[in-house]
Amino acid sequence: MAPLQRLVGAPWNALGALRVLPEIAKHTAAMAKNTAEMAKSTRSLPTVEKEMSEVAAATNVLPRMEKRMAAIEEAMPVLVEVQQHLAQVPDTLASLDGRMVELSATLERLLTELDELGQNIEALQTSLGPLGRLADRFPGRNRD
Repeated sequence: MAPLQRLVGAPWNALGALRVLPEIAKHTAAMAKNTAEMAKSTRSLPTVEKEMSEVAAATNVLPRMEKRMAAIEEAMPVLVEVQQHLAQVPDTLASLDGRMVELSATLERLLTELDELGQNIEALQTSLGPLGRLADRFPGRNRD
């Protein structure tokens, strides 16, 4: 028979029930204390839930970022090769610069020689002018 049934069933057991009351009170106090602590501990759960939602939203980008990182990883051999070619660019530019200086000097000489050629042609035309007029006077010249 349960302790509570024994108390109700026999009035002479009331004294026994009174003896159990301090223990029941002690357990009730412990339950009240534990319930208060639980209430205190769970007060922050709404804040934690909100913050977890924010964390979930902030980490939502991670799958896309992982795909991008995988694409970069796949492209790394090509990027390394491009980097090696780019390392040669300064030497190539230096070589081109030297050749451009040479080309510029050659063009300067060519322009000077073209000026001289123009002057020579002009002088030739000037000196051949009278000869041409003289040739026009010769008989038998076919004038069309």
